[in-house]
Amino acid sequence: MSDDDEDDAARVVVLGNDSENQLFPGKPAIGKTIQIAGYPYTVIGVLKKKQQNGSYGSGPDNTQLFVPYSAMVRDFPPDFKGSFPGFVNNIVVQPVTPQLHEAAMRQVREVLGARHHFDPIDLDALWVWDTLDSVKFTDRIFHVMTIFFAAVALLTLALGGIGVMNIMLVAVSERTREIGVRKALGATARDIRRQFLAEAAIITLVSGGLGLFCSFAIIAGLRLLPLPEFLPVPAISPLAIISSLLTLAAITVGAGMYPALRAAALTPIECLRTD
Repeated sequence: MSDDDEDDAARVVVLGNDSENQLFPGKPAIGKTIQIAGYPYTVIGVLKKKQQNGSYGSGPDNTQLFVPYSAMVRDFPPDFKGSFPGFVNNIVVQPVTPQLHEAAMRQVREVLGARHHFDPIDLDALWVWDTLDSVKFTDRIFHVMTIFFAAVALLTLALGGIGVMNIMLVAVSERTREIGVRKALGATARDIRRQFLAEAAIITLVSGGLGLFCSFAIIAGLRLLPLPEFLPVPAISPLAIISSLLTLAAITVGAGMYPALRAAALTPIECLRTD
């Protein structure tokens, strides 16, 4: 749609994606003529399908028909019955870059304020639905949620580490005679520490691997579900995997070190005389 179309009030129309599918199912729409309130309008374009949450007050763009404003004023004059044909009731503005967002909003208020006689500083004089502010607010919500779930995950892993430590302490107490026999046969304290650290590492890594496998399986299953278009496909974050592995390594050392040191500190005589 060009400036000439606006200057000439040309009867041309751009269809939304859903409008094209409804009016010309399975057929090309460009160049065809449609009747709008009895006036012939030539289709000159079709919008690509959009994933759009906001409707700007008139419904999603996929369902709309777009014509030059001058043609709309001529063919659909205002009826003064509370509806909006013939009036500009909505202006959509896009800044050149997100960094110029605030400057662009100031310029919009200055231009409209000069033409409609209101103070650009008066925020109540002109209502603006600022989608970038909405995006920032949504980002803050997700940031806080990320921190919350990360704290829950760390707490869960810490509780798992305590469980591993308890298991290893029970193992030390139940295998006291085994430790005594190994020490009597020449095993050093380092060998005992390595044995119990290795067992703690195996328990931690196997459980962590199963957790990662279940995560991948759940996300793969979610990708097979018919999710709404506006809902993003779940994904595994590499940063989350690296953080989990580092946390598991710390838990392995923390949960296995104390039982290993306790087992290594036992003397052969003390171990062998234990029932």
